[in-house]
Amino acid sequence: MVNSVRISLSGVSVLRSLVPIVMLCLAGFAMAAVFAAGARAADSPFTVAKLAVDVTAKDAVTAKRIGMGKAQKDAFDVVLERLVPLSDAGQLPILEQEDIEGMVSGVSVRREQMSNTRYIASLDVSFNEYAVRQLLESYGVRFSEARSPSISILPLVIEGDAVKSEGGEGWRQAWARLDLSHSMVPATVLKPRPGLEAATVTAILNGDDGAFVSMQDDYGNAPLVLVVAKVEGSTFTTRLVGVDSVGDFNLEHADIIAGGDTKAAARAAAGIAFGILENRWKTMQSGDGPPTEVRYQEAPPEDEPRTPAEVPRIVVAAVEFSGLKHWQDIRGRLMNVRGLQALEVNSLSARGASVTFDYAGSLGQLKNELSQLGIVFEDRRDGTFVLRSQ
Repeated sequence: MVNSVRISLSGVSVLRSLVPIVMLCLAGFAMAAVFAAGARAADSPFTVAKLAVDVTAKDAVTAKRIGMGKAQKDAFDVVLERLVPLSDAGQLPILEQEDIEGMVSGVSVRREQMSNTRYIASLDVSFNEYAVRQLLESYGVRFSEARSPSISILPLVIEGDAVKSEGGEGWRQAWARLDLSHSMVPATVLKPRPGLEAATVTAILNGDDGAFVSMQDDYGNAPLVLVVAKVEGSTFTTRLVGVDSVGDFNLEHADIIAGGDTKAAARAAAGIAFGILENRWKTMQSGDGPPTEVRYQEAPPEDEPRTPAEVPRIVVAAVEFSGLKHWQDIRGRLMNVRGLQALEVNSLSARGASVTFDYAGSLGQLKNELSQLGIVFEDRRDGTFVLRSQ
């Protein structure tokens, strides 16, 4: 009997000793669930990170208020660009600032600095996903939240026989500034492994599948995209080679370095390049047809005259506008230009877009056609074309 009592007491003692452990485990599971939910929210396409704000006003309070409003507006534009196919961009609604603020679920400050009249910050803005969905559905706008499998991006710069991830143009830094984790194509930026030779990269750029497969094996199983930057004179050239979630591709894009600012050109080129990757995935998901490679035309050397009479031609132009409604108006007018076909939107921001289209005629004819529709076509003679309303 005594033994039985001792056993009973011993059992109670054991149970009592287990209670804290059980509670700790349950708390651990709960915390794990919270962290998992937080991770899912952090990766949501309804969140936009690393928004740069730099506003000057009459005082610091006003500058911050304006900066916060601008960040929320820019973030909302990015969320719409992620979710809505480019072919449906013209159906997007025009919202007032208070309407956008009503859908914001949170703003996180990464860094901020303030003076008497200036506010500088890096912000993350999150939106209520249900409110955004309801908005798009109420306007009958197609959208998709389907995100591609994660890919790896390897920024490279070739200097002589050396391969680097960073050069004087800040190529790797340009990619680090992008919000890749919340995009429709989640991406991780890699560093080149020691021993990577320029000859190997050159072979891949020239279409050597064996060299690419060998490199991909070195960097893991995720789809791998090489983004190789090259600066020649006033031209910044980007090569995108590899395999993404859609398939293999080999593209080239050239930009003019405005004012000799290679770092600004690198940031713009990185944004366009990643926009191409997102657009490939979105095109496949939208059911508009098989994803086609966006076509680009290299800027001619500065000493090479243009040939305006060349027919047919592919035109790459920057479109300037004041807002989404203005962009919709210009895009609608472009669709009515005689001889203009296959209009593609390469990238779209709050104040500008990069477009590519075919035109069966000379640049002079194109200028006249656009002028009749109230659009100025400016050839800046530095390899860039600009479209804007008269």
